[in-house]
Amino acid sequence: KMLDKLLFSDGADDVSFPLRPRRIVADVRKVMGAQDILCLDNGIYKLWFSRHYKTHSIGTFLLDNALATMGAGLPMAMAAKMVNPGKKVLAVAGDGGFMMNSQELETAVRYKIPVVILLLNDNAFGFIKWKQEGMKFGNFGMDLGNPDFVKYAESYGAFGLKVKKADELLPALEKGFKLAEKEKRPVLIE
Repeated sequence: KMLDKLLFSDGADDVSFPLRPRRIVADVRKVMGAQDILCLDNGIYKLWFSRHYKTHSIGTFLLDNALATMGAGLPMAMAAKMVNPGKKVLAVAGDGGFMMNSQELETAVRYKIPVVILLLNDNAFGFIKWKQEGMKFGNFGMDLGNPDFVKYAESYGAFGLKVKKADELLPALEKGFKLAEKEKRPVLIE
């Protein structure tokens, strides 16, 4: 019972903004069914999801953990949705990793692949920046100047939603999945 509280309850209702990792994981878990598929790109959030996202079935939690390949989240989610059209499929990506393969939004639009992308934007290669700070390296080339991600998604013909406070994440995820399935297009939630 105590372990369940530590892993899956603590921080689940945090109202801080920018959103804290435990709240993000908890809200994602609330919207995803036991058989739905979560696809993680590579970033520091991977640690939080790996520790605090309770899985119920094999093949519902996908991540590329061998070489920490950035940019794998969206293509992985697209393939998972094509193989499992009746399941919700969510890609979670940081801004750095997402921009490495963001052009695949066009492919998802063209082939009507209704995935949802949760984009965690810290305007940096945050995980690398954190690791370099820990090794006492200076900050060089780790901060990013990003596009307006809602407009960016829309420019490909996808939908874009922006969360501006903690209590908006869960409704945005719910709306995103409904919209993606109804319109047969991807939805990006920043």
